[in-house]
Amino acid sequence: MRGSLAGALRAASGGTRRGAGGAAVLLLLTGCSVFEPSIRADRAGPSGKAPVEVVVAFKGNEGLGSTELRRRIEDYMFDLSRDPTRESAVYDAALELEDLYRTEGYAVAKVEYEYSPPAEDSAWPATVHVLFAVTEGPRIMVDLTLSGNAAFPTQQLLALWARRRAGAFALGGVIFVEAQVRALAEELRTFYRARGFLDAAVVGPQIDVDLARSSATASIEIQEGVEHTIGGVEIAEAIRSVLGADLPGPPVGKAYSRDALFGYRTALRNALRKKGYPKPRIDLDAAPIDGSPHSWRVEVTGEPGARATIAAVDVAGNDKTMDAVILGKLDVEPGESYDGTKIDSALLKLYRLGLFRKVEIHENPVDDDPSRLGLVIQVEENESRAIEFLAGYGSYEQLRGGLRLEDNNVFGTGRGVALDNRVSMKGYSTGLTVTDPDLFTTGATLTVSGEYFRREEPSFTDVAVGGTVAVARPLFDRVTARVGYTYLDRTDAEAFTAPAQAQLVDFVEGKVFFELRNDQRDNLMFPKSGHAEFVSYERIAPEFGASVDLDRVVYRMVAHVPLFDDVHVVLRTEQSALWPHQGSAAVPLQLRWFNGGESSVRSYRESQLGPKDVDGEPVGGEYSNVLSAELRLPLWRTLELGLFADAGNVGTSVQDFSLDNLGYAIGAGLRLLLPIGPVRVDAGWNPDQRPGDDEWVVHFSVGYPF
Repeated sequence: MRGSLAGALRAASGGTRRGAGGAAVLLLLTGCSVFEPSIRADRAGPSGKAPVEVVVAFKGNEGLGSTELRRRIEDYMFDLSRDPTRESAVYDAALELEDLYRTEGYAVAKVEYEYSPPAEDSAWPATVHVLFAVTEGPRIMVDLTLSGNAAFPTQQLLALWARRRAGAFALGGVIFVEAQVRALAEELRTFYRARGFLDAAVVGPQIDVDLARSSATASIEIQEGVEHTIGGVEIAEAIRSVLGADLPGPPVGKAYSRDALFGYRTALRNALRKKGYPKPRIDLDAAPIDGSPHSWRVEVTGEPGARATIAAVDVAGNDKTMDAVILGKLDVEPGESYDGTKIDSALLKLYRLGLFRKVEIHENPVDDDPSRLGLVIQVEENESRAIEFLAGYGSYEQLRGGLRLEDNNVFGTGRGVALDNRVSMKGYSTGLTVTDPDLFTTGATLTVSGEYFRREEPSFTDVAVGGTVAVARPLFDRVTARVGYTYLDRTDAEAFTAPAQAQLVDFVEGKVFFELRNDQRDNLMFPKSGHAEFVSYERIAPEFGASVDLDRVVYRMVAHVPLFDDVHVVLRTEQSALWPHQGSAAVPLQLRWFNGGESSVRSYRESQLGPKDVDGEPVGGEYSNVLSAELRLPLWRTLELGLFADAGNVGTSVQDFSLDNLGYAIGAGLRLLLPIGPVRVDAGWNPDQRPGDDEWVVHFSVGYPF
């Protein structure tokens, strides 16, 4: 924190800073907040004496708590404990507190201090008391207006504004921070010029603060001007003749901007590197076309340089990984023509392995001959082995834990193996998985796994042993396909439904499956915008070793819709269905669809929504639906509020697929956002209770429900 904003406000801070003298009396008489724990350095100061104890107190801070204020200045107080005569540390701490108040909307906040250094003849170690007297002033909200923007909508431009809203749910007004308003004006200038509006001017902001009303108005006028475009591109014959039909299409008609020019320069450079020219020289010059001041002619000059072949390929820095694993990602052999795209592809493949902290491919002329290059793949390896201990609690599984042993570079082959053991109050599992992250250098990931598990569900106990072989491969940007085969022997399972013999529980599952996943969310763990879709199909049939015959499909979609700042709505729909080929009685309980629980309709306990037997035990069905909407709002720091509505059903026969007989949940939850994911507590109310349903259900779990 030190010095981050203090200098910017030093001149504008105003007020006086009272120095030494009388601090101890003031601490007793001013009614200040409770003393925070003292601070003491762990080593002697410059004088050689032991560090002093610094006791800090605050007065007048109603909008911000003492803990938050103390955290902001603890570095300065640490320095003071080492040198209690250093009043500049106290002065800077006061400025830092003013910075903090201004970022919270207290535009006229002032902080003064009282402080008494120990006397030269005082007993050592001494104690120093520091009192910060805060005059907060009103917290100001701002109303900002943009005008003159015709080419871009206001909401798109306001997204450039790093603003925050007041209120526990961030639903209040926008907090006035003058520096952020002025920064928006600079962002707008950059935004317009990057899109070809070279003459765009941003006037303002004009700011008017009304302290009596605790409000401010700000206005920014945008004078867009005319969009500049690229009217023509002239390319040097030396470059054009080498590339021929592989010449990248010139960006004629596109907005004239630095990004457009550099983008085309990069495209030309990559095309030449693909042709075997490792170090082309490309220069761009642009000038307005005569008679068309808003249309620019771009001239590309330069030369491709020397064409090269690969003389040798070496590996360096690998202590564990075999050379063959690294060289296998480079699709170039000595004697072949240089291809820069293959080198770039190798770099990406090596990083995707996850084995290396850093990868560099050096291109060195052999015997000072630029036409003969020696490639050196220099790597820094990550630690490949890990032991993970897992612990947690869920409303259904209750206490749970696990131990995972992993080595993602077994014998230096680049392949991984993991032993995963889990246990909870509802069961246990153990599994061994072997992974090849780049199968035959195709970019596909092969996984071969074996597992044994026992898990107690509300209406049955599932016991299985078997394994899966699967291959996953990216198809497009963030779109991944996965195909595979699974064999599970489930002949020791037990049903709790009545009559149990009517439910096919003991069976063999042999299936092929296909999955397609599209994940366009901005963050995998804490998404705020974007969408994700998932589709899967399973064919379970005797020809694949199964003792049953049916098909299963699942479709799931989640969309995150930003409203403003960190507030957003999440929408979820999930449809699941199965088609038996031997009649409904031949569908095992384990393969039926269930609903209700911490991640579906949250006014029901696990699997309690849907058909039940005569004893009230869930028996599942051939189809299910889940529909959810959740409003997520920040509360304080890493604490988040979720307001949700869920609906869902389970149907006995897939031929009757519908949204009839829905069960509902309306509720709220708190989420503590931690590095492992959100720890959440959700309470769901059932507005349409049926006999046997709970009115309220509380769920505790880790991870978002969707």
